[in-house]
Amino acid sequence: MSFLAATTRTKSLLGGGRISQALRTASRSFDSFWAWWKREFFSLLETPFGRRLLGPRRQTLYLKHDGADAVEFRMTGDGSEPETTERFSSHSAETLDRFLQGKGLTRQDVDLVVVVPTDRFFVRTLRLPEQTLSDLDQIVAKDLARKTTFKPDDIDDSYEVERGPDAGKITVHHWIIRRSFIAQALTDLHLGLGDVSRIEGFGPAFQPRLVLNSAEAGRSPWYWTAVRAMALGALVLGFAAFGVAAWRKQATLTELADRIDASRAKAQSIRTQMDDLDKRQSAMMRVRGDKVSRPDLSQIWEKVTATLPTQSWLTELQLTQSGTGSDGQILRLTGFSPSAAELVTLFENAGSFAEAALTAPVSVDPTEKRERFALQMKVRPYPSPKRVP
Repeated sequence: MSFLAATTRTKSLLGGGRISQALRTASRSFDSFWAWWKREFFSLLETPFGRRLLGPRRQTLYLKHDGADAVEFRMTGDGSEPETTERFSSHSAETLDRFLQGKGLTRQDVDLVVVVPTDRFFVRTLRLPEQTLSDLDQIVAKDLARKTTFKPDDIDDSYEVERGPDAGKITVHHWIIRRSFIAQALTDLHLGLGDVSRIEGFGPAFQPRLVLNSAEAGRSPWYWTAVRAMALGALVLGFAAFGVAAWRKQATLTELADRIDASRAKAQSIRTQMDDLDKRQSAMMRVRGDKVSRPDLSQIWEKVTATLPTQSWLTELQLTQSGTGSDGQILRLTGFSPSAAELVTLFENAGSFAEAALTAPVSVDPTEKRERFALQMKVRPYPSPKRVP
């Protein structure tokens, strides 16, 4: 709704709940004003010249099945002719067209209303607070589903609101009819659902009514189109004036926003460069620290060569980085030795390694005549230099 889009400032002042209540109040006030305006407008045209200018009023034809094949047609007047009623003892699909042709009309010129007995309708009455008007559709639908056994696909329903004598209270008359009853009534009258504008009940107490085809119900004559066009034109001009003022304000805000975005982009670029420099500096400090505190591969290779006995040799040496700090380097050795168990003690006492242990069972290789071993240990870091006070 365009009006809601134009009330941002009002929302900020009143809040979500207050603006919703204000809109409902404004809607009810507008409906009252619109009804008064239509009444006054047509009272000015209640003259022979006005009726000639507006043309004939749209007529309504009520069709009621009476007996086996008898049908009653009741045509409302158009202001120049009185209401007429005709009864046909037999009815066929061509009866309606012949009746309308006798009056110089077609089906498109009248609203067709099917009249059925009132007992075809299931009637409910609800007493509700006046504040429920804005959500009445949902309230009626939920109450219908909760308190009745009707299935939504099997029925059509409608309701009317009546303001009671009690202040702040409304009475809702809810009418329900099965679609099978509607189909039977239309079949008896040789009509289709698209031909009929609504269905009504007749009885001594009340007359329920239900719109079946909103496109056919009460087609507006040409003068209503003109009235709506003039009202729409005034509304468009009002919104155009408001839009120009809003556009000017928005243009200023957009210009300021562009400047802020440009400044923010420059600040983010500088911040990114500073973060990149910090990362590079931290990386360099880590590399320097690793070089100072950890031996490299060539140094570890020399220490392993010096520790291994003369009759032992390696087939694989693997150095991995498993963490940071003093436990960051893991050394794995695979090879052959006359006594694999002694290697654990040798590397433990070498000073550069710690937690030496065999990671696989020792087996004797039939070709080499020596024990195959798999040894794992941690590489000790260099001791930190003591600071001289």
